[in-house]
Amino acid sequence: MKKLTVLFVAVSLLFACSNVKDLKFTKDNQDQVMEKIRKSKDLTGEEIGFLMAALMRYTFSKESLEGKKVGQIIEEQRKIMAEVDAKEKEAKRLAEEAAKKEAKIAAELSQYLMVAPFKKTFHKADYHNFEYEDKFDLAFIFENKSNKDIKAFKGTVTFKDLFGEKIRDIHLSYDEGIRAGEKKNWYGEVKHNDFMSDQRKFRDTELDNMKFEWKPKGIIFTDGSSLGLENP
Repeated sequence: MKKLTVLFVAVSLLFACSNVKDLKFTKDNQDQVMEKIRKSKDLTGEEIGFLMAALMRYTFSKESLEGKKVGQIIEEQRKIMAEVDAKEKEAKRLAEEAAKKEAKIAAELSQYLMVAPFKKTFHKADYHNFEYEDKFDLAFIFENKSNKDIKAFKGTVTFKDLFGEKIRDIHLSYDEGIRAGEKKNWYGEVKHNDFMSDQRKFRDTELDNMKFEWKPKGIIFTDGSSLGLENP
């Protein structure tokens, strides 16, 4: 009987509120509050969205709604979403800043060193010859366009289809030296994973049907100077 009295009082207070934002959740009235909200026109679409997100958050965190008003919950969620949005914008700004810096470095370093692929050959694993992984043999030509000998460099060659869509990145790190003005052929290999769609596309696309982009990240010269490397 006492429980019914408490519930009656809670429901009476609930429907006496002039605005659903003033409704306060108790232990027993969540269904009644939600029904009142559904029938009300007091909340904007944005506020309803905040409220639904907050209720979901409370459900998963197992926090209690007891004692909280609808308007309070909405504002709490609004603040949380604003903080999330601010962090996402900051992360995006930093990423864009880093991308611009990387592009600037790559453009500068490309004046000193060019890298271009000229051969791609796929080799299936041959267990009889103790070759247990599929791989590609790749051939590149390096050209030192500077007037200084290069000791080492690193960077990325991005292969793209004819429409400019990225297929695969190949990361290069070379420390065998290139004299000033020299062109040098280099041969290497990379592993192939047939479960990855981008690598299957790289396997199935002829080199003549691909574009490439050379993005140098750092060059070390034999005189000890360097470009693009903060800590060579």
